[in-house]
Amino acid sequence: MIESSIIYSFLSKIGNYLLSMVENSALGRIFLTPNENISESRGSIFFKLYRLVRGVLWKIFDTLKITKLFEGSIFKMVFLWATFAVVLAPVAPTMVIILFALAGFGSLALRLLCNPKVKLRYFPINKYVYAFAAVYFISIFISVDVKGSLFGGLLTVLFIMFYAVVTNCIRKKIQFRSMLLFIVIIGVLVSFYGFYQYLNQSKFGGVWVDTDMFESIQFRVYSTLDNPNVLGEYFLLVIPTAVACFFVTKNNLMRIFYFLATAVMMVCLILTYSRGCYIGIIVAAGVFLVLLDRRFILLGVVALLLMPFVLPDTIVNRFMSIGNMEDSSTSYRFYIYMGTIHMLNDYWLSGVGPGQSAFNKVYPYYGYNGISAPHAHNTFLQVMCDTGITGIILLLAVIYQFYKLLFRSYLDTKDKATKLFTIGFMSSLSGFLVQSLFDYTFYNYRVMIFFWIYVALGAVATSYASLKEE
Repeated sequence: MIESSIIYSFLSKIGNYLLSMVENSALGRIFLTPNENISESRGSIFFKLYRLVRGVLWKIFDTLKITKLFEGSIFKMVFLWATFAVVLAPVAPTMVIILFALAGFGSLALRLLCNPKVKLRYFPINKYVYAFAAVYFISIFISVDVKGSLFGGLLTVLFIMFYAVVTNCIRKKIQFRSMLLFIVIIGVLVSFYGFYQYLNQSKFGGVWVDTDMFESIQFRVYSTLDNPNVLGEYFLLVIPTAVACFFVTKNNLMRIFYFLATAVMMVCLILTYSRGCYIGIIVAAGVFLVLLDRRFILLGVVALLLMPFVLPDTIVNRFMSIGNMEDSSTSYRFYIYMGTIHMLNDYWLSGVGPGQSAFNKVYPYYGYNGISAPHAHNTFLQVMCDTGITGIILLLAVIYQFYKLLFRSYLDTKDKATKLFTIGFMSSLSGFLVQSLFDYTFYNYRVMIFFWIYVALGAVATSYASLKEE
């Protein structure tokens, strides 16, 4: 009855018309043009050099019988070590994550050197991710403070390159789904700890509330991630994929779990009172619903119009304060943006180098109103501060190639699960990148590695249908 209604037909026609406009536009044709193929990539000098080095090392391993020594070894189980890093990222100290990330790299290297038949997985986005990591590595040594940039720069390179571990550790569908399940389970546990904080506010410190502007907000939860904005950024990645899992799974008990998990994480995100994350989750939801069914385009507009009348006053007031210079957080960010742009007038080519130390060595000379800051409070500005014009171009290239890869898969695939997973990851990054306009979302290293994990999982999602069965 619904599908035969006039409203349903009208919304469907509007959605199809808008999509056809995008596909047939000049920009749409460029975006949907196929990427280079694998033969072009493997014809590059970098791949030939990699193959040469790997061949020499395999010969050494084979001659010394090292391949037999590690036959069937747990140290070659890349998925195991990668999963530890993925699962523990939001709850464990950064040094623990570093250890498991290094274990993942070592396991992957061991697997490649012990078996010449194992190949690295190819995705068109790979070279942009690796190039971005290379630029960050180079920027360490041209930093205004090389010593201060060394640890942060190397850690950034390590976490960017963890993309390679994740894309190459997943070979079966059950591995892909299991990793997402573990991520959602940890997201629920992080939420419960956030609820515990909210119910026992006297036990926890909180310095992120402007009590002059928001008298009704006394506490913002931050759970295991030390900052409410950082916690919200983490949920921006996890929540859309939990929704995708809800639609993909055929088990009713698992559907109930993913539904409840999404609700729990949404409540915890709301309790962060992060305005940028509020906007981010709305954008993520909009992307998800429109790609799921184009009829949601107009319904989404109606929902936005009704939102001020159904949301609690505390949340509405947080939204309304966006752009209000009387809000300390807004004015603070505005002056930092001004100072950072002023600084980039002189350092646009190479940046000042990665890390807080390099930024603070230069920024005070350009800051406005005597405001000091640990970073630019905008991911794109901060990346340009770290690496200059080359770095920001490559980051934008990574983002562009990510959406191009996933959107082409979304349009081309006949597999429902693949389509839903690509929708989920496009939604996750959309919300995260919106928040990146208002905050430096890579400041917390655990969120940084989570972002690159999600870029990797998004790439793998495009080939979900071709992964091995259980």
